Amino acid sequence: MKTPIPFTSLSVVLCALVCAGCCHVPPRKHATVPNKDFQCSFDKAPFISPRIIQDLSSWISDHGDQVVAINILESQDSNRYFGEAPIRKIPGQNPYVYHETATVEDGETNHTEFGYCFVGRTSSGIYVLLTSDRGGGSGVFRNLLLVTFEYDQSIKCNWEKGIVQPDAKRLLIKKCGEIPLGDRWDGELKVNGNSVLVGKDTGWFTVSGGTGGDWMSYDRKDRALQINLDR
Repeated sequence: MKTPIPFTSLSVVLCALVCAGCCHVPPRKHATVPNKDFQCSFDKAPFISPRIIQDLSSWISDHGDQVVAINILESQDSNRYFGEAPIRKIPGQNPYVYHETATVEDGETNHTEFGYCFVGRTSSGIYVLLTSDRGGGSGVFRNLLLVTFEYDQSIKCNWEKGIVQPDAKRLLIKKCGEIPLGDRWDGELKVNGNSVLVGKDTGWFTVSGGTGGDWMSYDRKDRALQINLDR
């Protein structure tokens, strides 16, 4: 039978943890990229890995947000996100950064692709990305992904002193949220101050006159989204 830890001992440990956190953790602050800690960016090489951006994006089959923050300092060159990120140049836009995979099942090769294009940064410091997710079928689902960058700290455990305390600085990429644009959406996008200007859809469903797609395929309007987030 295990000997219970005295309440007074627990109190001492908890106080030590709280004090350590209060004394050493700096106020969280927003950051921009690239900076002295992290030289990668969304719009020029070296590019932020599209695999990281894909992990922040919700699956098409899910609702809501699952992964909302990633330590980008230790993720960019990690084994988890290893892989080349080819780009496609798009006239008048920032490069499209992507990764693709190919799997063979029942003798058929299935190609998937995920990528992003940097739209702009709002006056309040929110980065706006256009993401594109092709799962192997005809659908290519596009979203606006809004992210920020923020510093915090990792932890370390000192077993001799019985203290868990802050350790190395981390730079987090944090997901504010996603705004769906629809299957094969295409149109003008621009960040102006704290607004995102979303042009009318000129994508496949509009041009071909096909059925299906999302409401924006038939909206026929330019729209502006005011980003009112307290960041």
